[in-house]
Amino acid sequence: MRVNDSISFPENQGISSQVGGVDSPKVKGQSESHGFTQDETDLSADLQKVQGLKAQLANLPDVRFERVHELQKAVSSGTYEVGAGNIADAMLTDLAGQQRGS
Repeated sequence: MRVNDSISFPENQGISSQVGGVDSPKVKGQSESHGFTQDETDLSADLQKVQGLKAQLANLPDVRFERVHELQKAVSSGTYEVGAGNIADAMLTDLAGQQRGS
C-alpha cells in the first residue's frame, strides 16, 4: 500500500510548517524577531538594602549583656519579680508546644 503525501484533510487546513505547527496572532508588544518581549527588573536597590541590613545585623551582639547583667543583679538582690500572668502565659505556651518569641 502506498500513502500519498498530497492528500489534504479538512482538520489540517491552516496548519503551517512553523514551530509548533500553528501561526499564532501577534500580541501587542511582541518583538517581530523573537515573538516575545523581554522582561527586565532592577534588583540593585534591593540588593543594597539587604547588604546594609546584613552589615547592621553582623554588628549586633548575640547576647544583650546589659540586659543579662540587669537581670542577674535583680535576681541576686531579690528584687526580680515575675507577674502571675507572665508565669501562666509561659506555662500555657510550653504546654501548647509553641516557642516563646520574647
